Amino acid sequence: MISDDFSRRVLSGRDAYVLIVGNIIGIGIFTTSGYISQYVSNPGFMLLLWIMGGFLSFCGGITYAELSTRFPRAGGDFHYLSHAFHPLMGFLFGWAALLVTYTGSIAIISVGFAHYFLNLFGTDTEKLHLVIPFIGYRLTMLKSVAVTTALLFTVINVRGIRAGAILQTFFTFISIAVLAGYLVVGFSSGRGNWHNVFPLWPGMPDMNTISRLGVALIGVYFTYSGWTVLAYIAGEIKDYQRTIPLATWWGVTTVAILYVLINIVYLYALPLQKMENVVDIGYRVLAVLYGSGLSSVFTLIILVAVLSTLNATVLSGARIYYAMSQARMFFPAIGRINPHFGTPDRSLWLQCAWTIILVLSGSFNQLLTYTVFIMVCFGLLSGFSLIILRKRPVGKENIYLAWGYPYTTVLYLAVAAWILVNTLLDQPVQSLAGLIFVALGIPFYLYFRRKNF
Repeated sequence: MISDDFSRRVLSGRDAYVLIVGNIIGIGIFTTSGYISQYVSNPGFMLLLWIMGGFLSFCGGITYAELSTRFPRAGGDFHYLSHAFHPLMGFLFGWAALLVTYTGSIAIISVGFAHYFLNLFGTDTEKLHLVIPFIGYRLTMLKSVAVTTALLFTVINVRGIRAGAILQTFFTFISIAVLAGYLVVGFSSGRGNWHNVFPLWPGMPDMNTISRLGVALIGVYFTYSGWTVLAYIAGEIKDYQRTIPLATWWGVTTVAILYVLINIVYLYALPLQKMENVVDIGYRVLAVLYGSGLSSVFTLIILVAVLSTLNATVLSGARIYYAMSQARMFFPAIGRINPHFGTPDRSLWLQCAWTIILVLSGSFNQLLTYTVFIMVCFGLLSGFSLIILRKRPVGKENIYLAWGYPYTTVLYLAVAAWILVNTLLDQPVQSLAGLIFVALGIPFYLYFRRKNF
């Protein structure tokens, strides 16, 4: 028997809103535009991608809102895929969350945070390293900061969801204030060049351009990906039928407007070609517009915004492995609730351990492609699960029905499929590596099924 929640529903509508906004706003908007720019030849297409990302997130968000109200408990996609397809699909989602998507996201955010943090002390700081005795591993300062950050936020979330939610509220309001402030100082600097923003429409793209835009959507999808957060903590949200869709609607809309405007500031400061592969793009843009003094001040504030996403991701991801254990499809110890704090502490520590391994083994761009490809795969399957579940008497009564269904859901599925195909063609090694990690979960599923059923 799977319990609907840990003890009681404690998260309000405001908590849900700040969780979704805080989980979306973070390191992505200050880092991934540099990744995206290498695939985009025109500023108009750059802005179009961010608009598309916002609309895709809206379509995906209301699809997940219905799924969340059908299964208002910890675990999210694990339940949707298990009921719509087969328990194996639910297990593989949880397995991928542990090995690829959620831990990969935490690793990306932690590494991005470390880039910005070390900028405060000069770029040469990143090159400092410590050689670990006996094994000869070179632990850089960058990875040391990333590992420490992941550990710190695991400790915070072990101490209770209310502690995490209160911290999230603070971080989210700081995040919104940071983006608003960034826009004000960016547009008022007078040192940029509006010619960088044009032409907005160079004409119809050819097939090669369309394919590259599909790959560029990897970064956009990752940056918006936090709209799924409420699915994993639905068991702890009050009045979930009303709260989840409203928080999703307002959360995605808030962030989409801010993201498009922020990218206009980036283009105002730098030509598209000079943005290519710049991880700390937010810092570089302010350095161009105001010099290193103001950019350092904003770096401090940006770091707080980045931690908002990290906190929400750590908080929600651990609920997936907890749900797997509760369904007797994972190690029983992972389903333990800490009797003092009421949190899935062992699930949180397991997540932290694998995150550290990913941080120590990969670069930012490798982690991004590796993570988002699998994230989109399961997002696509979960979208299909709504179409299947609509035809079955599965889930709670009095559910929220997705606005615009089936058109919004089908559009979400079509764009997700486009991203997958283009990513597989352009980045086959990283994409296939992610699929192999997922496939490694099949013998574990068979083991747990044989042992527990």
